[in-house]
Amino acid sequence: MPQTSQMLVEYPEIHLHVIAELRGASLDGEKNVRAMIDSLAGQITDPTSVLMAFQEITDSYPRVRSALDLLIAEGGEMREAQFSREYGGIRQMGPSKLEREQPWNAPESVAEFLYYYGLIGRTYKGEGRNAHTIIFIPSDVLPWLPQPATAGGEQGLAVAPVPPPPSSRMLWLEDAFLEDAGTLLGFLHTEGLRLQADGAPDPDDIEQLMIRLKSRDGFVSPFEAPAASANIEETRVALLLHLARRLGWLRRADDGRVRLTGNRVYAFLEQPRSEQRFSLWEAWRTSSEWNDLVRIPGLDCSIGNWQNNPLQTREVVLQLLARLQPGAWYSQTDVVSAVKETIPDFQRPTGDYDSWYIRVENTDNFLGGFEHWDRVEGALLRFLLNGPIYWLSAVDLAEPSAGDDLLFSLSAGGARWLGHDGETPNETRRRPIVVEEDFTVELPADTPLMDRFRVERFSNWQASYPSYLYQINQRSLNRASAEGVQPGRILAFLNSRARHVPQRVAAGLRKFSERHAASS
Repeated sequence: MPQTSQMLVEYPEIHLHVIAELRGASLDGEKNVRAMIDSLAGQITDPTSVLMAFQEITDSYPRVRSALDLLIAEGGEMREAQFSREYGGIRQMGPSKLEREQPWNAPESVAEFLYYYGLIGRTYKGEGRNAHTIIFIPSDVLPWLPQPATAGGEQGLAVAPVPPPPSSRMLWLEDAFLEDAGTLLGFLHTEGLRLQADGAPDPDDIEQLMIRLKSRDGFVSPFEAPAASANIEETRVALLLHLARRLGWLRRADDGRVRLTGNRVYAFLEQPRSEQRFSLWEAWRTSSEWNDLVRIPGLDCSIGNWQNNPLQTREVVLQLLARLQPGAWYSQTDVVSAVKETIPDFQRPTGDYDSWYIRVENTDNFLGGFEHWDRVEGALLRFLLNGPIYWLSAVDLAEPSAGDDLLFSLSAGGARWLGHDGETPNETRRRPIVVEEDFTVELPADTPLMDRFRVERFSNWQASYPSYLYQINQRSLNRASAEGVQPGRILAFLNSRARHVPQRVAAGLRKFSERHAASS
């Protein structure tokens, strides 16, 4: 940051006299402008002078204190676009206009007030496309200003909890995303995923996968699509595949299809359910490749070569959510408003709201400028709360008793992941699977993913809701045998997980084993 003398050298002589008058400095006897600058800089950077000026203006104009606090919290400087949004701009005038209009007598903003008191300056920083205007506190003034009362503390959200919703208003997730991760593993093992020439998944295979997902039936999406083409389930599947790749589950097999990498998949399947949730959460939280902004339903972010930083944005949002009280319920509207008030530039550290070409999907309605904050930043916050953060079980959602503003609360797991103390919940007792006379196998929704994957290996999927339903038949047993899973192992597994295995099923498995042994 420039020193005071470097700031003053840019000012016309009348401006120097104005600062001297307002700050009680004397320029009598100085023979030239350079001497005036040196004398004035020495006087107004004296610690006593700085503190007297600070006390005088903050007693009379409280908003001046918050403006200085903001600059101090930012290290003494920030982009003019950000500062002026809250504290106004500084009109630029030449010597004649200064003398004629005398703006120091009626400043139009807090910024102008501080400017003519010599406590802030304005200059350029950066080069080329990165050039921008900053507002700064001179480096030889900054050390003498009182520090903000919250300096060094964590910035929270000024938002009050709301009454807890009744259980009838809860949007029960019931581990749907984790369950769907298990479904994806079974699908890739038995079917594989074809790829198109551009490397994208084959849409027919994606459709077949989506039919199997838990969210396809029985899961009410909290989204109201703002555009006809918005499909939140496609986004959810894209995130599922992205996390699978991040976790190292996927490989391209000799047949060209995407299939599983055994070791990492089995390591995941062997984890307790709470650790599986955390693995998925961490894969999303730490991903720099998954861009939440471009996934918002109804927004088109494909125009231009601008870039955002999804990882940095995600971290800032999660730090803010970590300041909420675990177990308390909050209105999404209240939290979005608090973020807008506290840290509106959470995804745009430079305060640039003009160079990101974002538009409403299928229209020419571009959303540039801070006036569209709610339609971009606000929409992103709601997408995160209703989408990835909710899907990954870090928050619970509920409908309000009136209106359409969803409520949310940090879940027990989400609170722990965000740094709050809490015990890891005990695993629920495993419920037995049901084997029927017709060779169908029914698994409760909370069946361990490892058990369901084992069933996938020797049977064919039939349904995912309300329970998982599989069918053992000749084709599925042939597939299992080719992978080294023999009928004896299948029967032993069923006996260990079901209360009863019908005699007809046991006899059928033994008969298949005998035929298989005879043919080999």
